[in-house]
Amino acid sequence: MRVMGLVFSNIHDQSLPEMTRWRTIASVPIASRYRMVDFVLSNMVNSGIMEVGIITKTKYNSLMKHVGSGRDWDLDRKHGGVSIISPYVEAGSGALYTNRLEAMINSIGSLESSSSDLVLLTDCDILANIPLKDIVERHIESGADVTAVFKRMTFDTPKHMGRIGFELDGDNRVVNVTNLKEISGTNNISMNIWVLNRTLLINILRESSTYGFRSFSKDVLPRQIKRINVKGYEFNGYTKALTDLNQYFEANMDVLKPDIRRELFGNVDYPVYTKVKDSAPTKYGDKAQVKNSLISDGCIIEGTVENSVLFRGVRVDEGAVIKNSVILNDSIIENNASMDYIIMDKRAIARRNRVIAGCEGHPFFIGRDEVL
Repeated sequence: MRVMGLVFSNIHDQSLPEMTRWRTIASVPIASRYRMVDFVLSNMVNSGIMEVGIITKTKYNSLMKHVGSGRDWDLDRKHGGVSIISPYVEAGSGALYTNRLEAMINSIGSLESSSSDLVLLTDCDILANIPLKDIVERHIESGADVTAVFKRMTFDTPKHMGRIGFELDGDNRVVNVTNLKEISGTNNISMNIWVLNRTLLINILRESSTYGFRSFSKDVLPRQIKRINVKGYEFNGYTKALTDLNQYFEANMDVLKPDIRRELFGNVDYPVYTKVKDSAPTKYGDKAQVKNSLISDGCIIEGTVENSVLFRGVRVDEGAVIKNSVILNDSIIENNASMDYIIMDKRAIARRNRVIAGCEGHPFFIGRDEVL
């Protein structure tokens, strides 16, 4: 069966306002040289999904420049390939969409023009390398109308996440959908990845538009589970949802751990692709000291870098010390500056002799183009 991928690039922007002021959650940089959308597109291509629509809303210039024609993911195709579905509303219909359901309703034309049998819906807020092919095959074998992907997670203390939870019966069928504003104990947490028949999805969207439903997971799915077969698919691999700035920081720090790095990037059958920049190799000075760090191409390192993630074009001058930090593209840390538990957005500058520090659980954020 042919599968169309539908990607929501803006749905979780409000979860990470510091990083999404200038960009969508899909184009948030991660792991020194990637964007969050890279994992979604790579997962799809590795699973044979060659028709992908990326639904946008606002601040998507960076996303469009990064994805381009889709060539770096082998999605530069005459038939299928990747397309940016820009915001669309009819005259007099009001503001742009505010949720996933409205986004799909506004993009129904792309679904109707597709010849694919199935549609795979996914967000861009979770760092993971997911075998989507296995999910699609399980969906077909089970005869389900909808397959919902979840992660079984246990929390020792209550945590505010605002995600959807599933209750399943012995046959792995979803029998209840709950809105988990505060999560504690063990729960089946939705990863917001869904597989369903394209015609069924179009019918659901038309019905939802008629009755004025506002949420796919809160309004539509609970009403559908009694009359259609919704099956759960448990994903057991590494995941990190970017629910706030600290989770973003932890996601980058996780990539420094060899086992997690191998799981995300070490599977030859599921490589992660990104836009190739052809940058020069990183230059290390005579006094440079680097320990347990991930450093992209094009950097100049003259100082000390420990337990940190540096993106392309970062400059660390002599005497500067960076520890436990995430430094984005083209930022500069001048002589004898000291940084610890910092997230520095692109093109920011830390002047010489400055001492800037956050703490574990509360990294200090330096915005794009800021000078300290």
